[in-house]
Amino acid sequence: MPNIQFNQLVKQYGAVTVLENLNLSVHEGEFLVLLGPSGCGKTTLLNMLAGLLEVTAGQITIGERDVTDLDPKDRGLAMVFQSYALYPTKTVRGNLKFGLVAQKLPREEVDRRIDWVANLLRIEQLLDRKPSQLSGGQRQRVAIARALALNPELVVMDEAVSALDVLVQEQILDLMVSLQDELGLSYLFISHDLAVVRLVSHHVYVMSAGRVVESGDPDTIFRSPREEYTKQLIAAIPGHTLTAA
Repeated sequence: MPNIQFNQLVKQYGAVTVLENLNLSVHEGEFLVLLGPSGCGKTTLLNMLAGLLEVTAGQITIGERDVTDLDPKDRGLAMVFQSYALYPTKTVRGNLKFGLVAQKLPREEVDRRIDWVANLLRIEQLLDRKPSQLSGGQRQRVAIARALALNPELVVMDEAVSALDVLVQEQILDLMVSLQDELGLSYLFISHDLAVVRLVSHHVYVMSAGRVVESGDPDTIFRSPREEYTKQLIAAIPGHTLTAA
């Protein structure tokens, strides 16, 4: 059963259609990647899922719940952004604490979750530092820890490693995969980096101009894509050779 389901989703701004009758599923424990160029509708889709943008038409369900019109705090998901989106004046502990306090959790539970995610992400020694005192990789670990502290059903990541250098990218991606195995997480991950897509994804949806133009497992997509758009994307990878269909 799909954990997340988009049914005939539409987003319009006046006469401009940004997403057009989009159908997409994320299954429990799946690492699903949305692939496509800037402006294709990927971030719009995630913002609608998170409740940051209104849905023009269609439905979003998480499990058996229709969340199309729910407040963001009631959707049971957490987002990790490319920019980390940490509060610069708060310590790491303060950043981890913010969302938990907003949920009105007891102080003992807040402290327990902070200790748990700090140990899980190996950031215990960073709890009293400010974001300005952290490296890019450390900031991203804090952003992931803040998301996991909320005990989400789904982690949504918007270009979450694209600003990091290659070595740190690999470390963060390895961490995400290990956390998925350990915690049974589902990920919905935006990327335009095909190397990242092939490394971590279970399923790939290729988007163009607000529509899904192709989907499948990464090996099939990379070996023998059907759509001309997907072929052009993959052919641009240095040294990659497409298999004849």
